[in-house]
Amino acid sequence: MVTKFVPLPDDSGGKQRSLAIARRLAERTDLVLCAYDDGSADIGGLEKLGVEVRAVPWRPGLVAAGRGLARTRSISAGRFWSPALAGEVRRAAAAGPLDLLQVEYSQMAPYAHGVAAATRVLDLHNVESELAASYARARRPPWSVPFHLEAAALRALERRALAAFDTVVVVSQRERLRLPGRAGSVVVCPNGIDMPEALPDATTATVCFVATMGWAPNTDAALWLGRDIWPRVLHRLPGARLLLVGRDPTPAVRALASESIEVSGTVADVRPYLARSRVTVAPLRSGGGTRLKLLEALGVGRPVVATSIGVDGLEDLVGRGVVVADDSAGIADALVGLLKDPEAAADMGRAGHDAVAAEHSWDGALAPLLEAVSR
Repeated sequence: MVTKFVPLPDDSGGKQRSLAIARRLAERTDLVLCAYDDGSADIGGLEKLGVEVRAVPWRPGLVAAGRGLARTRSISAGRFWSPALAGEVRRAAAAGPLDLLQVEYSQMAPYAHGVAAATRVLDLHNVESELAASYARARRPPWSVPFHLEAAALRALERRALAAFDTVVVVSQRERLRLPGRAGSVVVCPNGIDMPEALPDATTATVCFVATMGWAPNTDAALWLGRDIWPRVLHRLPGARLLLVGRDPTPAVRALASESIEVSGTVADVRPYLARSRVTVAPLRSGGGTRLKLLEALGVGRPVVATSIGVDGLEDLVGRGVVVADDSAGIADALVGLLKDPEAAADMGRAGHDAVAAEHSWDGALAPLLEAVSR
């Protein structure tokens, strides 16, 4: 298995998905995982799960990115190219015949070049070309031009990669339709969670947005929420509080901190913040994939107000814990309505918890992938 970062600790959506897959593969076979160590890797924790880990240090830089660009022909894929990691992949493959080569993310697909395996699977997480295109659409020229160029480069990389794998995994039917033309098998495995216990009902008029705040779509969402949506909420509910929770907040996100807005930065556990919150929010205006943080909020019994993009791939949960609004006034209306009605918020949170427990566990979500691998 090849992925971007050693997925323990599982402190991001991508790591959580990779860890869920790795755990289930390790239960079925001998698994070797090749990935970067970002400085926080819990290699011992993975070894306890039966996973052999071959990690190289994550050392981003302009020289390395330039070499990666020359190798992959994509800026974002080039960031993740390393001769050292490629060497670990080759040495792992040379140790014996491979039943399965499992690659996470399209940017990691170049590592599969020249690696023979009985079955080759590419799990996309996001259709990255569409993600770059959404960044371009959110900007005006000339700022949009680099994103248009990267979207084209990623589409070409995806076409090359899709033709080289036996099975491609996407997180939603909508993501499947976004793929460039390809041959072979495509399976849909949405994101899931290992169900937590529901939290007690919240006692304060508090809203929580949990995200990796350094990721561009989340940064944009936090700024829109703090600058445009939240003042509308405060005008109608002056005592309300907003929690922006997640690692790597940009300076602009940190500047949102005020008497009514708390910017946490990195936290060891989001549950205390969710426990304080009556409602959570996912105000994304760009991005791809499906939202693990949305599932986590519903899993502990918190309702979610989301944009259509924020609930992309999880549309089955609309009306069952999720309210959708796509403009500032609509999101503010939905938040104020739930903050002012604790009973309605609690009922909606319980409905979301039950729906996620029934339909969005990792075992159910990854069943199509494991079925394809078993065949």
